[in-house]
Amino acid sequence: MGNTDLQGIIPRTFDHIFNVIGGTPDRNFLIRASFLELYNEEVRDLLCKNYKNKLELRENPDAGVYIKDLSNHIVQDSQNLRDKLAHGKVFIVRG
Repeated sequence: MGNTDLQGIIPRTFDHIFNVIGGTPDRNFLIRASFLELYNEEVRDLLCKNYKNKLELRENPDAGVYIKDLSNHIVQDSQNLRDKLAHGKVFIVRG
């Protein structure tokens, strides 16, 4: 992205996460991204091939609350994370 002064909180957060990771060379990190929409009590996965599929909110006594079949994607850097965000926004705009 061009001028960092014009970036919003989400892109700045992405950069911060990867700056902290870059400053911690003695540890390994695995970053996964998911992007969902919760609207009118329906949950949809914005990073899957068929975003129209409704997902189910579930609870596991050991793991807590989760969304069944929510996709997650491994990301390597803040630009890769921005690309995932842009992909998901396309579905929000199209509705």
